[in-house]
Amino acid sequence: MGKQFALHVTIQVAPHNADAFLEALRPAWAGCVAEKENLFFDVFQDPETPGRFQFVEVWSKDKDWFFNVQLKKPYYQPYLDITAPMWVAERKVEFMERQPGWSVYSEEYLVEGKKK
Repeated sequence: MGKQFALHVTIQVAPHNADAFLEALRPAWAGCVAEKENLFFDVFQDPETPGRFQFVEVWSKDKDWFFNVQLKKPYYQPYLDITAPMWVAERKVEFMERQPGWSVYSEEYLVEGKKK
């Protein structure tokens, strides 16, 4: 397996749009997690700032593949069409490369998740 990368996406919507945002995200999230190259996808909401979401995605391919293959999947466009008008700040996207020897997890972390 090559180097894995993590994608961190932060999106802010008005608090009253938080539920509608998550509803619109669900089909795109489901499409992503069904991809064999997707190793992990977690969605967080800031408890101090309702409507501020962060996605943490881990992919088995590189950044070029992500832009040239993954982002062209059809399930992204409906999500963007619905949610982009809800954004109250510029979306922040960061790509990070996993560092060998620095990953650990507890089974407890995975309690609320589902195994692929």
